Amino acid sequence: MTNETIHRSVLTAEMKTALAVKSGGTYLDGTFGGGGHSAALLEASYPDGKVVALDRDPMVEPRGRQYEERYPGRLVFHQMSYHKMKDLNKLFDGIVLDLGMSSDQLSATGEPIGRGFSFSRDEPLDMRFDPTSGASAAMFLRQASLLEITRMLSELAQDRYSLTLARKIVETRRTSPIKTTTDLVRVIGNSNPKVLAPIFQAIRISVNRELEILKAGLLAAKECLRQDGRLAVITFHSVEDRIVKSFFRENNFELVTKKPIAPSEDELQSNPSSRSAHLRAGIIKEESES
Repeated sequence: MTNETIHRSVLTAEMKTALAVKSGGTYLDGTFGGGGHSAALLEASYPDGKVVALDRDPMVEPRGRQYEERYPGRLVFHQMSYHKMKDLNKLFDGIVLDLGMSSDQLSATGEPIGRGFSFSRDEPLDMRFDPTSGASAAMFLRQASLLEITRMLSELAQDRYSLTLARKIVETRRTSPIKTTTDLVRVIGNSNPKVLAPIFQAIRISVNRELEILKAGLLAAKECLRQDGRLAVITFHSVEDRIVKSFFRENNFELVTKKPIAPSEDELQSNPSSRSAHLRAGIIKEESES
């Protein structure tokens, strides 16, 4: 991945409003990606606001270092997952988490990067945000039980044929390992992107433990916000959105968004990948004494 980005951050203006970004504030961008939200936070907190940016994808680090040079003294980048933000020992006025994946992880400046996120190219079936850690998608499909695969496809892909497909995966891997995106598409037996996209997304979420990390990250964010600090979370999956909604309700947050904010028609037209995005935000309040 080069320092250039093709990723377009979603709901950027809405995020700045939800966090009430101000000059002199300190903010955390927990999912740096293409740097769009970090840049927006720096602009809105000019001249002396500060941003700490995190990303667990090691291929993002060169861009993070470039931002450190571009905004000396105002941005610091760490290659780490946002659920470990407590390790920073810092408190923030606002935190933004933009979940899902970056367009750069599909293709860096238009060139395929071979990590298996896209079903439109023949690539190794990896799908890890951090290719140096954990099991690849190929290994996951090789080792997961029939029940685990069925549950993943049912809950995350919302595939009504989840058991049938899970059985095909288990039967196929006995004689022929599923090593590439083409192998997986062949097992699925359907080339319709509307069928493939949620299945690939479900596998990616499972491989990267995204729901587990989200739950841990939300709790960490609660601990890392100053009194009256704000948390904004952008989700791309209904299960993620339910987790965020429950978190705000069950913890001591005053809702900034009564309902999730969706992209405007202008953003949908200019950035179609924003179509499933929803933003929820809340303000942390002091725990009341019982």
